[in-house]
Amino acid sequence: MRRILNVALLFAAHVAGAEPGFDAVQNRVAELQPRAEEKRFDEIGWAKDIREALRLAKQHNRPVFLFTHDGRMNIGRC
Repeated sequence: MRRILNVALLFAAHVAGAEPGFDAVQNRVAELQPRAEEKRFDEIGWAKDIREALRLAKQHNRPVFLFTHDGRMNIGRC
């Protein structure tokens, strides 16, 4: 969705005759980056394999959540 918005904004600027400068585009890209609260996924303690996950779970008295997928996560089919 954000990509479409960016393209639409750049097109609108082009049609209006005002080419956005590099700094304007960089600022817009920075505005659209996800905020920390939107990136909670990055807070997950990932392990490289199940053995490492089980070892860490036992060490920290935490559960293990096993996630597998077959498909493409970017389209929501996992």
